[in-house]
Amino acid sequence: MLHINKFKFGLKENVIEISKDHYTRLPNSLLSVTSGKKSKKSVEILATIGPKSCSENSIKTISKYTNLFRINGSHNTLDWHLKVSKRIKAICPESFILLDIPGLKPRTNNKKIINIKKGQIVTFSYGNIKVDDDILSIKTTKPLPIINKNLSEFSLSDGQFIFTHVKNKENLIQGISKDSFKLKPQKGLNIPNSYYDNILQEKLYLRFINKFEKVQYDGIGLSFIQDGNVPLRIKSIFKNKIIVSKIENLHGLNNVKEITKNSDLIMIDRGDLLAEVGSCKLYKSIYKISENAVNLNKPLIMATENLESMQTRLQPSKSEIIALEHSIDLGTNIIMLSDETATSHLFLNTLDWLNNFLRK
Repeated sequence: MLHINKFKFGLKENVIEISKDHYTRLPNSLLSVTSGKKSKKSVEILATIGPKSCSENSIKTISKYTNLFRINGSHNTLDWHLKVSKRIKAICPESFILLDIPGLKPRTNNKKIINIKKGQIVTFSYGNIKVDDDILSIKTTKPLPIINKNLSEFSLSDGQFIFTHVKNKENLIQGISKDSFKLKPQKGLNIPNSYYDNILQEKLYLRFINKFEKVQYDGIGLSFIQDGNVPLRIKSIFKNKIIVSKIENLHGLNNVKEITKNSDLIMIDRGDLLAEVGSCKLYKSIYKISENAVNLNKPLIMATENLESMQTRLQPSKSEIIALEHSIDLGTNIIMLSDETATSHLFLNTLDWLNNFLRK
């Protein structure tokens, strides 16, 4: 099992010395990982708990494979998180629970499915912005970021649905859909090369963390980190929590070294990263983030669709197997499962397969 009691990272097989001040803010169960070129046996599993896996029996079974758990603050109620985190700690006292908190990324505020046609003009806006009556208008849950003037395309749902950029102004963007699709509720809006207000984002983090103060967790997952200041400030306030920074856009990528230095762990969310930097730059971006994590002795979590096909089948695809091996070669220490364990009824089969893949 993975125990959170020390950081062992880097290019050499050694132990990284941690100051007494650093130890005071770590949870009782501390992280231990091997450094240098990783073998599969040293890689651990981070399992997201959701509606399909939150029962007492499910958590007991999951704890046989890992003591790393993730609860996603973007979904479910505060009461649900209270009950589930308490249940995890009761079943697995040495568990590490990551509370992944939402950032400023806007989501569509539709309650029902919206049918969008290929070639249709759609406006996305936040607040009381005046829109054209004859054009489909969809409100967002949060303010839009500062948009780059050279924007050509933007997307929904981690780059799944692409729009050709027509125009934009403060808290409004308009585009032409490249495909016909059904827009499900609360889908993320990705606008490449845009910039999120750091001050507003930090306020959002603090408000959310304070609201969840009674939830039992050990680490805080911060979305869309763009420089090293935000994780440093959050870490100074919550000294006993592990800070996990997610590098997901171009600004974060440009400041990857500073962010990595000021964080305890780094997470690569490949879904948002793809939608933000584009498919042509995705691999180079992943490589750059991974390289910095290894060189700066920080544990690396690889997230998003690691075993997506196993939500509906018993074996992964060949591409997924190759991608897992390659992630490990890049320096990944923790493979995160999201919908694979949160919403799929085949989650135990997926965990068992991945455990065998890593251990054998």
